[in-house]
Amino acid sequence: MADQAPELIPSSSHPVAPSVVSPIPITSFKDQLIALLGIPTRLAGTGDVSLQLAYQKYTAFLTAYQTYDELVRTKTWTAAFQPTKTNIIELFVSKSFFHSHYKRYFPKVAEYEDMVAWLNEDVNRMVDIDLWGVKKNVYNFGDLAMWLENGGILDVESDGDYKDKKSKGGKEKGKRKEQEKVQEKRKEKGKERKQDKEKRAHKKKKSNSQKST
Repeated sequence: MADQAPELIPSSSHPVAPSVVSPIPITSFKDQLIALLGIPTRLAGTGDVSLQLAYQKYTAFLTAYQTYDELVRTKTWTAAFQPTKTNIIELFVSKSFFHSHYKRYFPKVAEYEDMVAWLNEDVNRMVDIDLWGVKKNVYNFGDLAMWLENGGILDVESDGDYKDKKSKGGKEKGKRKEQEKVQEKRKEKGKERKQDKEKRAHKKKKSNSQKST
């Protein structure tokens, strides 16, 4: 049986003549759920969005569902209704698109720190060409699928069509070189981040040592 949002009941049960008082709008079930789970309004709602915003919706869903689960577990969920997982998914995106795209691809990017930073629009994220290997005005789920399948690089023809994955010779050689180039850039960035982290840790340790003397 499909999940259905529980029916909302008006807060007042006193009869009022419609000619005397204007009807008061009742907050929708979804609006109540968004407020109760602390979901940022910019991430709520369905419709076409960028790949980056879609990822942010996905992580917001994970947080919201975990929040609800924790409130129920600790018996601190105060609302009279109990939403289903589908109810929470549909605060962000349709159930079908969630399973066909969000759940299919986004968990796979967790092992790629640079892609996660790009999807989250972090200030220090890699520029498009360095991350994807190809400059495009818009990146979509098809691009992400190919990027993941190729181990972290988007391989496309100059006209925008994907190369034949079975191609041999010069194309394959060029592809390997491009992958190596991107991976080398990522390694260099990773080293820089590690060095910065170590410097901050050393500075903090030195500061704490001076305070204790």
